[in-house]
Amino acid sequence: MNTDALSIGLYTYSTQPRGSVVHCAALADALTARGHAVTVYALAKPGSESFFRALDAQLVLIACEPGPATMEALIAQRISEFSRCVRELQPEHDVHHAQDCLAANALLRSRPRTGSVVRTVHHVEQFESESLTHCQARSIYDSDAILTVSELTHQDVRRDFGISSERVSNGVERARFERPSAARVTQLRHRLGLREGEPVIVSFGGIEPRKNTLRLLDAFLALRQQVPARWVIVGGASILDHSAYRQAFEQKLGTCSEADQRAIVCTGVLSEPEITAAYALASVVAAPSLREGFGLVALEALAAGVPLIASRMAPFTEYLDDACAWLVDPEHTAQLTSALAQALQGSPERVRSGLDRARQFAWDNVARQHERVYRALRAPTFHARSSHA
Repeated sequence: MNTDALSIGLYTYSTQPRGSVVHCAALADALTARGHAVTVYALAKPGSESFFRALDAQLVLIACEPGPATMEALIAQRISEFSRCVRELQPEHDVHHAQDCLAANALLRSRPRTGSVVRTVHHVEQFESESLTHCQARSIYDSDAILTVSELTHQDVRRDFGISSERVSNGVERARFERPSAARVTQLRHRLGLREGEPVIVSFGGIEPRKNTLRLLDAFLALRQQVPARWVIVGGASILDHSAYRQAFEQKLGTCSEADQRAIVCTGVLSEPEITAAYALASVVAAPSLREGFGLVALEALAAGVPLIASRMAPFTEYLDDACAWLVDPEHTAQLTSALAQALQGSPERVRSGLDRARQFAWDNVARQHERVYRALRAPTFHARSSHA
């Protein structure tokens, strides 16, 4: 039994498997496995009344009303719904840890009677929405401690807000990706209309600007002139409005041949077992993002033993190199096409190196990093920062 166990609340803006939500779930279970009492609080939007995976930690779902038409009104409503839950439940934890600015603002608005407020910044965004810009700034200025998942985000927080953050890592559940369910893989292959043995490119995160989906489309279409590959685009849940970008994607795709159009499958949001199966289906995982806070997809691809293409830029270059992945200029379409073709041919050496690299990112190690921060917050010498908002 852990005689120095902590009570920890982890707060997340969604029940869907976006990067920070996946991080929240895995961290919760890793901390629970280390003997801590962990509760996850998640906003459950209409139509998403269950969490994307079962948890070993406790789970509290916060019911939300349908969102209003404007982004400004939506942000205000979501913070209000989260804040109301905090006021009504009065959760008592040693640490209240928000994984996003919505959750952090709700905690800061209705501060719990006990415990420190911590926020993990997964990446610094340049929002068009004034409400989201203020939400991000307040969550960083006013939280008692800030954590960042990469050196890139650590430097961004220092540059944009003048705040020093504690570096923690991301992690990967190796066993999940090393031993996927064969039945689930077969089921997903049939549902997506894929033939066994055909080359399949898989990307995660839906169709949005920072995922560089339009340029990946150009690279994929060029690849199709050499190889009859398929492309599976997984995910797409986001609080941000990417409709204009998706429309541009659909318009460009509409000018393509019917064969090229049929070669692309958009899955929408998948369950966690289905996401695991998607990695197992992949001949190559493509992650040529223009901006990431960490790039958890890349780490998961390594753990799954799948050839990986990622951007030759931070944060990917903080933990990837040419030994374990094909690193490309994400704005160079021809280079991306060439990397796709090479990766489809395979490289056992890169795959082995990737598996070794993934083993360095066990969630138990990530939980230990968080424990150190949490315990420092409880120390008599700790002083919370004063408000800047």
